Parts: sequence; C-alpha cells; structure tokens
Amino acid sequence: MLDGLMRLDVQPLVIFPAADGMCELYSKKGIPTVVLNYRMAVYPPLRHWKDYVMFLPRLCGRIGVNYMASCKLREIVKLFRPDIIHTNVSVIDIGYRVAKQLKIPHIYHVREYGDKDFALYHYPMRSCFLKNLKKHSYAICITKDIQKHSKLGNEDSCVIYDGVLSGKQIMFNRQKDNYFLFAGRLEPAKGVLELLKAFAEFCLLRPNLDIRLKIAGDTSNTQYRDFLTNEVRRMKIETKVDLLGMRKDVLDLMAKAYLMIVPSRSEGFGFITTEAQFNGALVLGRDTAGTKEQFDNGLEMTGKEIALRYSNHQELVQAMCEVVDNGIKHYFPMIERSQQVVKALYTNERHAQRVYEFYNQILSK
Repeated sequence: MLDGLMRLDVQPLVIFPAADGMCELYSKKGIPTVVLNYRMAVYPPLRHWKDYVMFLPRLCGRIGVNYMASCKLREIVKLFRPDIIHTNVSVIDIGYRVAKQLKIPHIYHVREYGDKDFALYHYPMRSCFLKNLKKHSYAICITKDIQKHSKLGNEDSCVIYDGVLSGKQIMFNRQKDNYFLFAGRLEPAKGVLELLKAFAEFCLLRPNLDIRLKIAGDTSNTQYRDFLTNEVRRMKIETKVDLLGMRKDVLDLMAKAYLMIVPSRSEGFGFITTEAQFNGALVLGRDTAGTKEQFDNGLEMTGKEIALRYSNHQELVQAMCEVVDNGIKHYFPMIERSQQVVKALYTNERHAQRVYEFYNQILSK
C-alpha cells in the first residue's frame, strides 16, 4: 500500500514499534521512519496460570507504555505536520489519541475481527472502541463482513480490499505436484488441527494415492507446535505430512500444489487465498468470513465458482476426494476464472489508488 501511495506523491513518516524487520527494510528504501516503544491496546492474553498472576501488572504496564508513546508521538506529529494519521490496524490506538488531541483526521484500517480471529479484546471495552471508531475516526475495512462486525455503515467507512500482488505477477503453472498445501500461522483459529484430521480420513479413503500434505508455517507457541506434531503421529500420517516451518518459497509451493487448503475459521480478508490464486493454485476454503466473501465476489463477477467451498469436516474430506478423482485438469477453468477476479479486485495498484482516493475525499471535507 505504502509503495503505491508514494508513487502517487504521498510523503509518509512511518512509526514502528521496533527497529528490525519492516522498519529496517523501509529505512533501506529511504522512507522516513521513527521507532517508538508501544503495545497493542488490548488486554494481555490468558493462556497459562502465569498469565493470570501477571494480568494486572502487564495491563498497567501496557497502559503506561502507550501513554508515554502517545506523548512522544504527539511531539513528532507537531514537527512533521501530517494531513492524515493512518493507523494500519485496529488494535493500536496511539495514532488515534494523538490525532484527536491535535484535531487531525484519523483513519483506522480495520484488518481484523480482533475477537473472532485473534482473541484480542480492546480495553476498557470493545463498545468504547466502536464508539470512537464511529464518532472520531474514519475507517477503511478490508471486507464487508469486517465492516458489519465493526457496526459501521457506508456513511462512516469504506471497504477497500487488500492489495496482494501486482497485476503483472499472475502466473499459472499447469504442471502440479502431488501434494496438498496449507500456508499460514500454526494456531487454533487457522484450523490446522481440523485439516490434519480430514487429511487422515482422506488417506484412509484413498490409501493407494501418493498425495502428501505440506504445512508451511510456524508459531511462537512451541506447546501448540509440539501438540500438532504429536497429533500427526497419533493419527499415523507422519509418513505423509511434511511440517516445513517458515518458508521463503511459499509462492512457488502454491504454484505447484495440487490443491491449496484454507481451513481458517474467521479469516479477516484471506490473504493466503488470493495469493494462491495469483499463483495459479486451486483453492479449497472454509465457507466463512473473508474467505467466503472472496468466493462470493468471484461468483458474482463471473457467474461461476472460482474456488471450492466446504462448511464442515465431512465436506472437506469429500472435496479432497473429488479433486483427486476428477483430476486437476478438470479445475483449470476454475483457476483461470479466479485469476480474472483477483486481477480485477486485489492488485496492489488498485488498492493504493482506492486508498489515495479516500485520502482526497477526507481532505476535501
């Protein structure tokens, strides 16, 4: 988004919580950056007994850190004098607070459900966040469903789908390898365990097929990763499942996959789905949240399905079996339709242009 906006003569200053990662990348590009120590404006997680013991100290620490960050940000904003403060997620509030104090237009880029997908809960209450969102901020929602979940209407927000890749990056490798692919974070909300159970049943139903399941992704929760590894052993599918960890060649894995499976329960937008379709993969996705909205957009645009949907365990297993029974060539027209849709709706170029138009709409008021 930012690269596209800069090509449209937007001059940014980007605030990061740490000096490594994206901050380092942007600095090398010559983009002005500032590092501030801040935290998400949500309650600390409660996963282990230590989290309960440390809940209040952590919450107070978060509030204190964010107060100090807001004070420092206010001085930075006074010097930089931006036309708009754009907060790129809905769970960080220091930009909103400073914008309100200095009477500068503010945008919340609402990219997540928060509660449904990541178990993130705004403090002091979600209702306070929603009130501020409606009365004191503009909002960009990445799907219609997130707009609805945030109780926003077209009068106080807009829907701008994420840009995933450049329209020039469409590719379709018709030579597919014999594996199903999952790509994403290893966490319960992503549906990895449900996928493993369905794949184990698929292996029983099609025992003579040489189809593997490749899982590309990792997690900081080592207990959950170990749990998934043990489940693979318990289901006796360890000879057919590859736990790849984090990979830099995910796009290549997508391009060669026989089937890309997206089992996430509440995907905000469904970046992986669109990325896979840009790379010519057949997608099988859970018919819910952002994944469903993308499929619906494709159906509305082309009059036909652009991916395979499922709603429960049995439908997932059945869809896996049907894909291998029919053969991948049977789905080439579906893949081509999906690429028409993603090129029309989800390119970086379209995304940046839509955001730029929204900036101008705000500044013209």
